[in-house]
Formats: sequence, C-alpha cells, structure tokens
Amino acid sequence: MTIGGTPILGPSGSGTLIDVNVAPGTTTANGGGIAVDVLTGDVHVVNVALPTTTAQTQEALAPVGSLAGALLGSQVGGTVTQVTNGLAPTVAGVTSTVSQVTTPLLATVDAVLAPVVGQGGLLAPVTGQLGGLVDGITGSLPGTGAGPAPTYTGPLLGVDLGNNVLTGPSTSGTLAGVNVLSNNPGLVSGQLVTADVLADGNVLDVTLPTTAAGVAQGLAPVGNLAGALLGQQVGAGVTQVTNGLAPVVAPVTGAVDAVVSPVLDAVNGTLGQVVGGVGSGGTAGSVLAPVTGVVGGLLGGVSGGGADVGSLLSPLTGLVGSAGT
Repeated sequence: MTIGGTPILGPSGSGTLIDVNVAPGTTTANGGGIAVDVLTGDVHVVNVALPTTTAQTQEALAPVGSLAGALLGSQVGGTVTQVTNGLAPTVAGVTSTVSQVTTPLLATVDAVLAPVVGQGGLLAPVTGQLGGLVDGITGSLPGTGAGPAPTYTGPLLGVDLGNNVLTGPSTSGTLAGVNVLSNNPGLVSGQLVTADVLADGNVLDVTLPTTAAGVAQGLAPVGNLAGALLGQQVGAGVTQVTNGLAPVVAPVTGAVDAVVSPVLDAVNGTLGQVVGGVGSGGTAGSVLAPVTGVVGGLLGGVSGGGADVGSLLSPLTGLVGSAGT
C-alpha cells in the first residue's frame, strides 16, 4: 500500500498479491499483478489493473502458493501452486471480461469528475496535504519503508503424523508444532507451543515457554510473519508489541503449566501402556499399532521424512485441472 506516493507497508515485491495506491502520481499500468489506484493525479478516481492473460494470472496468483509454502511447508505450497496454475486460464477469462466491462465505465466516471480530481481540480490541494501528512506519520513508525519485506521461512504450523512431516520441518518461524502418533520425541516443535498427541508414550503432552525470554522467542514468528506480509515497519511494530507482552504472558503460561502438567502426568502414567511405542518401530503389543499401520499406508510414497502431499491431493488437483481447461 502507498498513500501519496509513500509506501506504508513497504514496497511491492514478488510476494505482493494486491497493490493499493491512494493519491498516486499516475495510474498503474495493466500488468501481471492486481492493482487498485484511488484519486490519482492523472484524472482517475479509481483505476483497476487486472491480469488478463493466463501467464499474467499465474504470475499474479504465485504469491498464494508462496505464502502457503511459507506457512505450511514447501510440499503444501507446491500443491497450491499447481492448483492456481491450473485455475489461471479460467481466472484469466473472468478478469478479461471484467476489465472489458469496467474500463469504459470507469472512463466515463473519470471524464465526469475530471474538474474535481484533475491536476488543477478541487481535490488537488487535499491530495498534496495528504502526502505531507503521510510522510509525518510514516516517519514516526519503527524501521523504514526502504528495501523489500523480509521473507518468512515458516512453516507457521508444523504437523507430524506418524513420523511423517506433512508441513515440512520446524524452523525458527514455526509457532506451533503438533506430533500425532509419533515417537521419541516427534519431528516438529513450535517456538510457542508443542503438543504431542498419542505420541512418545503420552496421551497428550503440551510444552509451553514459562519465562519472559521464552515467550518473547515463542512469539517472534508473529512479528516475522507480519513483516513478511505487510512490510518491515509493521513487522517491527508487532515485534515491539509481542516483546512488551512477554512479561505479562509468561506468568500465565507458567500458571497453566503448573496446573496442567500434574494432570497430564497422571493421565499419561495411567494410559502409557496403551499408547507406548507408537509411530514407526512401535511394539507389536501396542493397542494402537493397527492404527499406525493404517496411517503408514495412507502416507505411502514418503521420502525424506515428509509426506508426498501432491500424491495425496492428486484427485483434487486433477479435478481442478480439468475444470480449468
């Protein structure tokens, strides 16, 4: 987003899905992205630039797959990209039709309102003051608008099902990790919370940070994600907020841990023999061994500890592909 030519959320990059420009100097040309201009300086009230070809649409929708990959792992991101690429011809047909309808309509509106929004129009002094006001506001924000927004490394959520990492391995950007039917100690972990369900001899085990430093580190992915999606300034502001909240949140997580841990220890101690040894290498006597066998069958074709999500979703992607053609 820019107001009066000043970037509010950081400049556009390859991961920008939609550009919104308020009072820009000139309108955005129709290109590979999606852009909306409001109160431009060249006699336009509203200008909408849409991709109208399959290639432009694929390029415009690419950030969707990239975001899914960052949040949920490269396997999911690749599948989403396949879906958006398959939909691109259909979407391009729609955007092309919309563009043909809106372009003459907006041109008529602009012609009627030219005396108001033109270079010497009634709103010209307002747009000039708007630019100065925005400069003053953005100058007080943390960070600067220069340079591209940081890349989010994700996945935001890590899921391990039966020792198969569905969303990719944990990173410093993983907020929460969930291990289901996994063994010692599970393949994913979260910076803020890690939950083991029917895993490692436990019915349920939850790990939370209980110190201010631990909570601040656990919440760091939130600021990183905000920065990647909305620009450095916003990300720095969110990080300041989460760091300020850490001393307040830590006593809460500490109290929760003090109450929950003894209860879960009692439950896990009682039912440990039922869920013990689950996951790959589970004991033959485990009550849940048949379940883990079924899970292994569903996740066939796994390589490198990560499930082939593309193969699991191939019926869906095939259906989308046929619809797109």
